[in-house]
Amino acid sequence: MISIPTSRVVSRGESAEQVGGANQDAILARAASLRGLLADRAAGHDRDAGFPFDDIADFIASGLMALPSWGEAGGLGGSLATAQAVIGSLAQGDPSTALVIVNHYMVHATIAARAGWPEALAARLEDENVRRPGLINAALAEPDLGSASYGGLPETVATAMPDGWRITGRKAYVTGIPALAWLLVRARTDEPAPRVGLFLVPARADGVIVHRNWDHVGMRATHSHEVEFRDVAVPAGDVTDLVESDARHPVLGGMMRWNTGLLGALYDGIVRAGLDWTVGFLRGRVPSNLGQPLATLPSVQDAVGRVVLALDENRMLLDLYAGDVAAGRAEAADRGAAVIKARVIDGAADLTLHLLSLAGNAGLNARNPLERCHRDALCGRIHAPHGELVRRKAGQRVLAS
Repeated sequence: MISIPTSRVVSRGESAEQVGGANQDAILARAASLRGLLADRAAGHDRDAGFPFDDIADFIASGLMALPSWGEAGGLGGSLATAQAVIGSLAQGDPSTALVIVNHYMVHATIAARAGWPEALAARLEDENVRRPGLINAALAEPDLGSASYGGLPETVATAMPDGWRITGRKAYVTGIPALAWLLVRARTDEPAPRVGLFLVPARADGVIVHRNWDHVGMRATHSHEVEFRDVAVPAGDVTDLVESDARHPVLGGMMRWNTGLLGALYDGIVRAGLDWTVGFLRGRVPSNLGQPLATLPSVQDAVGRVVLALDENRMLLDLYAGDVAAGRAEAADRGAAVIKARVIDGAADLTLHLLSLAGNAGLNARNPLERCHRDALCGRIHAPHGELVRRKAGQRVLAS
């Protein structure tokens, strides 16, 4: 498989120079080991649209759940760059499983950073992630409102009660719901001047109803179903900071930073897996009228080179972005996020389609992974923020200056 390099793992209070490379190597070795297991099962999960419980069990057993959690809490203190390398490796095995982990990592990255989190709640979740790991995902999008990236108040409502809150509403695209322990639900309060926050809900709580309506062409095993909340109780302490309705929530801001970098690594990993199979096919395919492998043809080398250079560009973009996020360079990170969305995430489908044109009928055979890579890559374009919004904001920035 084609690997993705990354930077060191750091813990709170340590610099990169203080952390030994052995820890880094061990993390990447675990991810590489999981990649092989996931790859062996991916076709079956895709074919049957079955949830990859076996993948999740192996991932939990690997200890990599604790990657974003701080070392002083018993976690690995992994940076975004390290998490990108892990997700990229998993995505070369099974992108559906990798996407479930993307969401878990992005939430726990904000917990580690603490911005927008009450300390008691953050510490409790961080401890659980290390000692009693359970998957978490943020339930943000809604069937009518769409993605939170477009703004607007959520239709999911939190009603104040003497002992906490009651949540009522419906969320779309709740990836990994069969295996989730927690849901972080974006909702507005029922106050005259609504505030917005994220409410922690056990995934199996009374009143949580899963509508099994995920049936997409790609990422079939993610089970990104809609979830309804009917008067679900939330204790007063299980809520992030509440902000004014027109304010950007700090937890959402942190999640979106990590989400962009991790999704970029995931879709880059999909293309790398497709390229890996295509290279093997082109080296082994010897047409009788040619008498030598397709890989020896200059036109084929040129076509493969297009994908290789695009992946090199991906690597540079992801490395730069992770560095900007780690250094707190907000403006540079915002611009980098837009480029990663447009070039790496949305561009993955074009690259896998290009690989299909090289492989011909063999690439479309369901016994080979390339057609599944392409179907999974198509899903990159539905992740928020959508390409149109990214381009429009870039245009507005230039035209208003």
